[in-house]
Amino acid sequence: MIKDRRNQNMSHKAFTLIEMMIVLIIMGIMLMFTVSLSGSQIRKVKNKAVKESILAEMQTRYSRNLWSSSFAWKIYSTMEVKLKNETNNINFTYNVKDGDIENSFYDHFEIKYLGINYEAWKEPIKYTDVTLKYLPYKISCQIWESDENKNLVIITSVNDNKDYCFEIKQKNCRLTEMSEENCNKLKNDARIDNN
Repeated sequence: MIKDRRNQNMSHKAFTLIEMMIVLIIMGIMLMFTVSLSGSQIRKVKNKAVKESILAEMQTRYSRNLWSSSFAWKIYSTMEVKLKNETNNINFTYNVKDGDIENSFYDHFEIKYLGINYEAWKEPIKYTDVTLKYLPYKISCQIWESDENKNLVIITSVNDNKDYCFEIKQKNCRLTEMSEENCNKLKNDARIDNN
């Protein structure tokens, strides 16, 4: 009977200090993994949000121009989108009958490369300044640097972390995201390092 009680007492002993330390170390490792994983996920979400805001802003302006010829209750003749290499903004200029109204869209992205690409994946030509001219109610637009061109390619850096490639074709003038494969090819052709 006494032996049974001793065995019972032995089986109800608490964890030793070493066992507790091992459990704490394992929990610490799991916590560090979770925090680093969520940090990278947060960065991806932020990058995607900036990319989506660029696409959404351009689509909003494009749609407004298709259905209306007025901005701020004034009739305009053309809408110009001015893109500049290595700046952090895209400027929208509405040329109205009694002067110009300038409205700018700002976000945290850098235009790393701005170029005209005449045909798919021939050597792209880099420019510092490109203007897109939209006419109200028209699907197409004019892409100007010094001459009118067929399409425009843009490489942006989101939060100095991730590069995205966009294309604007003259026939419909909508900003579209390029596939990752085509983006990598363009970055190769333009000699831009992967981040």
